[in-house]
Amino acid sequence: MRVITFSFLAVLFCLSWTPRASAQVGPEVAKKEQTDSSGASRIGSSDDRSTERNTSANRADETLTSIYLVDGRRLEAEEVRETSEGIWYTRGNVTTLLDTKRVARVERPAQKQAASASSTAPDSLHWSIADANKVENFFLTSFGRALPTTAFGQSSLHTRWGWDHRQGIDVGLHPDSPEGTALLEFLRNEKIPFLTFRSAVPGVATGPHIHIGRASHRLASR
Repeated sequence: MRVITFSFLAVLFCLSWTPRASAQVGPEVAKKEQTDSSGASRIGSSDDRSTERNTSANRADETLTSIYLVDGRRLEAEEVRETSEGIWYTRGNVTTLLDTKRVARVERPAQKQAASASSTAPDSLHWSIADANKVENFFLTSFGRALPTTAFGQSSLHTRWGWDHRQGIDVGLHPDSPEGTALLEFLRNEKIPFLTFRSAVPGVATGPHIHIGRASHRLASR
């Protein structure tokens, strides 16, 4: 009889303790879940801020002119003027004069836009504008008309803009047109370098066209 009474009391004790234990564990789990959730939120916000900073930095870089020095360094400037005295560049409130002998090239924002708006083919070490007849014959055979060339070598426009276009050919075709697509495929197969422009770029391109040849560089006199 005593054994039965003791067992009954033990069962009652266990039943009364279980809800309390559950009540104690529940808040701890909920608290941990809340902490994890807030922690994940903080991490996500940090990543978002980092992405925004990188995007802003990239946009700022696109509006600056890059000056590449012969020693491999690069300077970023808000304004660059090339004169007979040398190259004047401004960053913030400071204007500095550089000897032209120290400068390898100057890359302006329009050129950066052109690079992002264009596509290129694998470069060929053997390309020369003297090989243009190969391209002209392909186009004439394929479409029964002459290659619509808008600039063959150096033009007055390229000279005015300050570009060395002596080894370049501009073709007045939109890169996405049927003729333009066929021409690009031929250039790729022949490993002839090219650039494509799908819109006008101030100081670089007057409109959509295909540039055959390596990218033009600044004229030495500039």
